Amino acid sequence: MKYKYIAVVGLILFLAGCQSSGELGKITEAGPPQVSEQRGSLVLYKEPLFNSGRRQSVCDGLYRPEAGKDVPDMRNFPYYACEGRYTLTLSGNKGTTLSLFGKFKYQKENGFMVIVKNDNRKVWVINLDDIPSGKWFSVEAGSQTGGYEVFFRKASGFDQSISSVKWGQWWQGDTPE
Repeated sequence: MKYKYIAVVGLILFLAGCQSSGELGKITEAGPPQVSEQRGSLVLYKEPLFNSGRRQSVCDGLYRPEAGKDVPDMRNFPYYACEGRYTLTLSGNKGTTLSLFGKFKYQKENGFMVIVKNDNRKVWVINLDDIPSGKWFSVEAGSQTGGYEVFFRKASGFDQSISSVKWGQWWQGDTPE
């Protein structure tokens, strides 16, 4: 069991290095994407926060909600309340649309992120708070990730406070608000 977590942490650290070197795709401004109601598979990884090289709390776990099922409240995730930040993978067909919210029941006051897949490859999003806020952006496919469109409404600590998950398009018009 211990080795499983070491492998996951190693993979995340490797991918974090890839993202900064461009292997996980270049981000450019884009228009609204073509979304669909297709459902995919999501894996959220909550990793520990580090401060000055010391672990602040024990927080290291995977959350795999049922494929395509909306989750209005993530408190059933055993690591929900611990201090940590989320990264994610998203599988599914082109057009698969997923939204993450920083509050329960899809409330938008603590930020939200919409991801729309551009191809059939798995998407890796490592640094959620690094996505520009307030416009649609396109992330090109790279050697480690598929391409996707993303809309992010930034809020402080969003990558630590994801609390609900919704599949498909829930907004009217071009821009989620």
